[in-house]
Amino acid sequence: MANFLHLPADEPGFFDPALEFSRYVYLLIGQDPGAIDEKISDQKAFDLALENLDQIFSQAGEKEKEKETVEGALNVVCWLFQRVLENNTAPAEAVTLVDKFLQRLRSDVTLHPTLRLKTMSTIYNILGGNGTARYNTFLAIVEYAAAAGKEHFALVTSQFDQLESMLGEWGTDIQKTRALYQVIFDSMAKHDSRDKAHQFRIKYLESFQGERNLEEAKVQANIAVVEAISDPKIYQYDTYLELNAIRALENDSKHGKTFTLLQLFSHDNLEGFNKFYASSSSYVESLGLKKEECILKMRLLTLCSLAANSKEIGYAEIAQNLQVQESEVESWAIKAITAELMDAKMDQLNKVLVINHCKDRIFSKAKWTELRSKLVGWKDRIKQLMMVLENAKVQQQQQQMMQIQAQMQSM
Repeated sequence: MANFLHLPADEPGFFDPALEFSRYVYLLIGQDPGAIDEKISDQKAFDLALENLDQIFSQAGEKEKEKETVEGALNVVCWLFQRVLENNTAPAEAVTLVDKFLQRLRSDVTLHPTLRLKTMSTIYNILGGNGTARYNTFLAIVEYAAAAGKEHFALVTSQFDQLESMLGEWGTDIQKTRALYQVIFDSMAKHDSRDKAHQFRIKYLESFQGERNLEEAKVQANIAVVEAISDPKIYQYDTYLELNAIRALENDSKHGKTFTLLQLFSHDNLEGFNKFYASSSSYVESLGLKKEECILKMRLLTLCSLAANSKEIGYAEIAQNLQVQESEVESWAIKAITAELMDAKMDQLNKVLVINHCKDRIFSKAKWTELRSKLVGWKDRIKQLMMVLENAKVQQQQQQMMQIQAQMQSM
């Protein structure tokens, strides 16, 4: 976001921007610029600018010079805004002033949206430590950019990487934080950024951890589960089951079956899914989930479960559990390997799948303990190796010193 240069009007050699700008606006609207009071205040000049903001934007045609002229005029508007802001020291008054300015800037998403976004960015920088006003401005930027189109929305998405620190700086409460998350994931979804939309939906749900009233989170929790199941890149669901907002679906009369579906994908097999689908096919379809895609993922997950319990699996056993022909087993093994769910080799002679490594479907506390134990053992072995190398280095240095001493004595 570009910073705005404050040009003082009360120093020698500077004309009064409020007066000159007001005359410029009067010319645009077809009134006599000479009628402007030469002592017009910054507040009145700013109000005049807001009243005629669309008229100012309309002057930016296709020519670069015209756009530069309008951009310069907008810089003066921002300068007037800053001057007026300095005279409204109460934070609440400043917020009101900012919201009024933003409302006028957001009034049209078709008339020079890039210039409008740049002006909003300037407003954001002027506001300094006013957290509430900065939050409102950033929210307005996101909403306006999303409404203006995919190209304009792409201009602001880089700011989302810093969002957590920005929220901390603003001192934003949890309700406003959730509101911003929701605007972001709705905008992401609107502009086909499905993965990032899902990430912010999860952030939204994480904000409910430790709370008892989870009713307002249930709709988004339901959507998050459906997104996770339908995403061909997601195969582990234990982190979803740890979210209170998602666990609240379990006994919900409307979304309870979604939670059951999540549990199936978390640790059950294809047979379990088929039984559930047989009794709840209309519900699954109402979620927008396709049976064929669900079966494909469940076959891969079922194969992972088999691989987790055995180093070698016969083709016949795989075919039975995946409910496919034995001749199709190798193609499913290749799919699992390609999806990086396992590292395995196919023994075509003996018709067995040899498992080197397989991803766990649920990374339980026992697995974390096992991993910690392995890391500690690895650390100890590295430490021992470093000691051996250090001792060898000392011994080598001692031998070299002894050789030097022996050579010196023989001279």
